[in-house]
Amino acid sequence: MGCELKRMLSGRGFLISFFLGLSAILSGTVWPKGNGNLAAGNFLLLAEQSFCCRAVFFLLPLVSVLPWSDSFLAESKGGFLKASLPRQDKRSYTENKVLAVALGGFLPWMAAGLLTIGFYFVLFFPMEQKGTLSFAMVWEPLAVLLRLGILGAILASAGGSVTALFRSAYLAFGLPFAGYYFCLILQERYFPEALWLYPPQWISGSADWGPGKEGLWLFLLLFLAAAAGLHGGILYGRVEEI
Repeated sequence: MGCELKRMLSGRGFLISFFLGLSAILSGTVWPKGNGNLAAGNFLLLAEQSFCCRAVFFLLPLVSVLPWSDSFLAESKGGFLKASLPRQDKRSYTENKVLAVALGGFLPWMAAGLLTIGFYFVLFFPMEQKGTLSFAMVWEPLAVLLRLGILGAILASAGGSVTALFRSAYLAFGLPFAGYYFCLILQERYFPEALWLYPPQWISGSADWGPGKEGLWLFLLLFLAAAAGLHGGILYGRVEEI
């Protein structure tokens, strides 16, 4: 697993995804106006707003799928898979690949988001009034960032499933992107009350999902488990053919 993650993290796709995600988040910065006398914790509020900007919603499928979703196809075509399978059983390969693909959609957003929080802290914290930061003030932007990362992992797993099923890198990028925007259009135009269809709302968590947004967390985690499980089933079937 360590080797798989090392190859994913050092790959060009992960670096491109990280910089795209960082650019999208920073483009949503709402620069404060006034004399610089900001409320305590304002840098956290700015980060939360940036995580929910239109650029992030637009680039989410691309950033999530790009790092590692098509890696199985590249390994099978390049001969790496036939060389590596004798050194590990097929189940271990499948499990490692499913986890690495999901992390490939999760980690770029987490890295870009945490770096943004650090940047806002350095830039805006000296301008803020003295005061204490409550747990809720710290948790809210982190919760939004976590939900963004989980949705990224879901999209990456969907891309991995498409790669294993159709053996096409183009479809691995295209189908998750099309499915994501199909949900946006369907909810915005035809089913405005169907919040479970609207990915940006899953990130912001602005609707009533119960105390502590427990319903939203459960929904996302079950969605991720289903997406990863489907990816693992399809991938294991392909590996068995080799």
